[in-house]
Amino acid sequence: MAVLKRGEVAEPVLPKETVPVPSLGGELVVRGLLLSEKLAVEARIVATAQDKGSAGGVHAILPVLLALCVLDADGQPFWSEGQWQIFGASQAKEAIELFNVAWRLSGFAQAETAKN
Repeated sequence: MAVLKRGEVAEPVLPKETVPVPSLGGELVVRGLLLSEKLAVEARIVATAQDKGSAGGVHAILPVLLALCVLDADGQPFWSEGQWQIFGASQAKEAIELFNVAWRLSGFAQAETAKN
């Protein structure tokens, strides 16, 4: 295997998808997590799971992941964790759909599939 030169490889980019959110009347951009964000989320899942049992870790991280990964048209975070909590109370299906996209784009879905 040869040593690579920087110009020979494309720069890494975060995966992104545009997701329709009918209750809001438009679409939002969902991106994957940066490495530091992913490590922090994983640590929070583990810590929460230890406190609340295995299901608690992923459920507790839902508004956190949405606050990090769901962006508006200008590439800015759409809402805070608290705002996602409120939105999810009345629009759980859409909040979970956005979470699932962010989860997959962040590489978590592939990791779980590989374990099974």
